Amino acid sequence: MSGNVWDKVKGLVESSAPLIGSLLGGPAGGAVGTLLASTLGVEDSPKAIESAIESNPNTLLKIRKMESDERVELRKLKLQEGALNLDFEKAKLTDTKDARQQHGEHWMPWALTLTLALMVSGMFASLFFGNPPQDYAQVLIMIAGTVMGAFGTAVAFWLGSSQGSVTKGKQLVGGGHGR
Repeated sequence: MSGNVWDKVKGLVESSAPLIGSLLGGPAGGAVGTLLASTLGVEDSPKAIESAIESNPNTLLKIRKMESDERVELRKLKLQEGALNLDFEKAKLTDTKDARQQHGEHWMPWALTLTLALMVSGMFASLFFGNPPQDYAQVLIMIAGTVMGAFGTAVAFWLGSSQGSVTKGKQLVGGGHGR
């Protein structure tokens, strides 16, 4: 199953209770879902909450009232969620920095990057000059996607993933201006 189990409920709730909707999409989704189920008097599952909302539009009024009554606690959850996301981004930046420091002088990262660059060049050359068999089209697409993903990761290792990451890194270490 793709996506968060709370996505459908989030979509139903967020216009009436935006704070609850935003929490349903994150790590606190299960806890907020339990609170919603308790407020609505239904089973603690996304399907039960979804059914209650769809069968009775007045449930959105209950949810809005719950958001109003529990605003302080919900905001605390939102702040904790933000802190978790910030910690995660810091860990990713530290991991990337450590990998570059530890492996930047080793021959393997540049050899992999060069090999992947040759593979990407070969794939594009075969697209323009070759005639791949149609029987293997899906397999070739899958291989091309894998190679392109690995090549993107290799380039990100050497050059950084994007200007957004540089900006985010500066904000995380206190050099930028956050909200």
